[in-house]
Amino acid sequence: MTNSSPFVERSFDLLKSSGERVRFTVSYGLVYKRGEDFFCPVRFAGWANPPPDIQGADSLEALLNAVRLVHAILRDFAKHGGRVLYVGTDCDYLFERIIKDEPSA
Repeated sequence: MTNSSPFVERSFDLLKSSGERVRFTVSYGLVYKRGEDFFCPVRFAGWANPPPDIQGADSLEALLNAVRLVHAILRDFAKHGGRVLYVGTDCDYLFERIIKDEPSA
């Protein structure tokens, strides 16, 4: 991360379709400006490679885009047979508690 430590993070337990359970932590760094754009660092621990820093037109958009991307990655994991669980439980993570799906136009 551009800054030495994340300002927020969340951990999940991922239950792969193979039955393997792994702890997955997502860390979001402080948004920074480069040129005219803003970027939010996102780092992963325990599963998958992290994306490049996520861009936005302003600092809020960069942060929201980063959260939405992680949300989409986890939803895709679940869609393909995995389960996203609250840490140390067998309770499925409630995606809608973080980001509600936008209504269709």
